[in-house]
Amino acid sequence: MTEYWHPNASDSDMEAAWDAINTNAMAITLEDGFAKRMSLPPSTRFPWDTERSIYYIKGIHDLHCLKLVRKAIVSKHKGDPRPFNLLHIYHCLDGLRQDIMCTADDTPMPAPVAHQGGDGQLRRCRDWDKLISWATRPDQHACYEFDDYREATNTLENFAFCPPESPYRKFQEAYFQYHGHKDAYEQSVDREEIVVF
Repeated sequence: MTEYWHPNASDSDMEAAWDAINTNAMAITLEDGFAKRMSLPPSTRFPWDTERSIYYIKGIHDLHCLKLVRKAIVSKHKGDPRPFNLLHIYHCLDGLRQDIMCTADDTPMPAPVAHQGGDGQLRRCRDWDKLISWATRPDQHACYEFDDYREATNTLENFAFCPPESPYRKFQEAYFQYHGHKDAYEQSVDREEIVVF
């Protein structure tokens, strides 16, 4: 049992724990030559440097998906009328399925006793903090922030968060100083894609 699920924890404490998981490090920017040497497929261009593209770190993307699917389930259970993009949820579920089947953990878990199967079992894990530190290095930080639970309609706004030490901050600031900002999450006219889950 953890802060993310415990039978004695309040819903608000668990909600706060899940919401505190920051997935903004998901987007990184890689130099074209590096991407080619690593045999990565072409990707969306990074808006602040024409020699770089945007890539998503799979594990962080998976965590974003897990947060989204969990929020949709909890919201539905509580009768919250908040809309969720069902196609996004399907995308997330299929991505999580693929990753589980591709990297299936073969650690034997004891048979569950009152929904506690594997609780307290020792596991060898990767260093999550090290992954986040690598993803947010100034040379590959994508200046990216987003809301796990809403669909951005003006996606360039998600790249308006270059940290002070970023080599791209001056380009990002100049662009938005000239063009101004838009609401990243303004409602789309086409509401067919957004359905109440």
